[in-house]
Amino acid sequence: MNAFLLLLGGKRMVAHAEYATAFLDICLRYGIPYTDFSYDGTGAVFISCSGGTAARLRRLCEESGVEVGVERSFGLPYFCYRHRKRAGIFLGTLLSVILVFLSQRFVWDVRVTGNDTMTESEVIEELSACGFGVGSYIPGFRAGELENRVLISSDKIAWISIYLDGTVATVQVVEHGTAPPAEDVSKPANLVAAFDGQIETLELYRGSCLVTAGQAVKKGDLLVSGIYDSQTQGMRYTRASGKVFARAWQRIRVEIPFCYEKKVYGEAQRGDITLNFFGFSTKILKSTGNLVGSYDIIDDEKGIDWLGGVSLPMGLTVSTCLPYEIRAAERTWEEALELAYGELEDRLSELPEDTLLLKKSVFTTVTETSLVLECDLLCIMNIAEQVEIEITD
Repeated sequence: MNAFLLLLGGKRMVAHAEYATAFLDICLRYGIPYTDFSYDGTGAVFISCSGGTAARLRRLCEESGVEVGVERSFGLPYFCYRHRKRAGIFLGTLLSVILVFLSQRFVWDVRVTGNDTMTESEVIEELSACGFGVGSYIPGFRAGELENRVLISSDKIAWISIYLDGTVATVQVVEHGTAPPAEDVSKPANLVAAFDGQIETLELYRGSCLVTAGQAVKKGDLLVSGIYDSQTQGMRYTRASGKVFARAWQRIRVEIPFCYEKKVYGEAQRGDITLNFFGFSTKILKSTGNLVGSYDIIDDEKGIDWLGGVSLPMGLTVSTCLPYEIRAAERTWEEALELAYGELEDRLSELPEDTLLLKKSVFTTVTETSLVLECDLLCIMNIAEQVEIEITD
């Protein structure tokens, strides 16, 4: 349909079969402009034209004895006239136009690239702490000033670049290295054995070494002293630092009871519905206050994407309430064994990266109430533990 007619208003004219030829002849003879010509199975013809043209065409047809009618009126003027008593439609349309105009002056979405150890949410939180995020005023945006504020305030971001593409902010970051923080060497300390073992190798950074390779040590034995005692300089203190690798046995014990308590969920119930708009949230439906007993709440954030995948700064958070009861339950020894091995794998993954595993032995014991899994490990590991020295006057 012609966009010009939709804006200024038009009429759909119809002439039935017996007048169709004469009707079209009048249009041709007087140069009547029209569009969207069509006809139906009965021979009737249809055209679309402006309101003024329709009035002139009807007058010419009456003078020639040709019957013509108006099938329908369409376009913005007729729509406004039909709904003239429904002010809410016009007010809503006006507010929508104003909102679309104003929204072009605010940030709708923030996208993060280059992050490795930090999550996108953590980077956005760093930006928010510096006064930038969804809903920020674009004319007041100063990239250089914002980047400097982030670099000064953040301990994790080493470099950042922020640029705007319309209402979408793209943030590129480079993170600091993950090296451990420098030690406070002003506090003296010794290195003592955290486990029994036989010394294999030593990596000494500071302190006076008191053990040698091949020596057997017990838990709590002094390995590297943080005290220097010399006849020329007297007593001096330092913070002993280093690694002492020893061949040591470790035991990991996992116990899984047969009787336990579990949650038994009932039928899910609708919870609160929250409207999120430009970083602000307001509940538009509240129902969780009517619930009694114990329940879990699951929030499902439903965002709105524009064409091209641009996230609009609005969405809904729909909560689902899952009521539950705590009931006694029992597991078989096979289920307990599977859980025990799963926990053992988790415990093994927590061993330091520089640990070398030499031997592993697993023993299982079933009692009346539980399954006990014990794992003996022979490994070469750093057994040095830093213990600060208490200095008294």
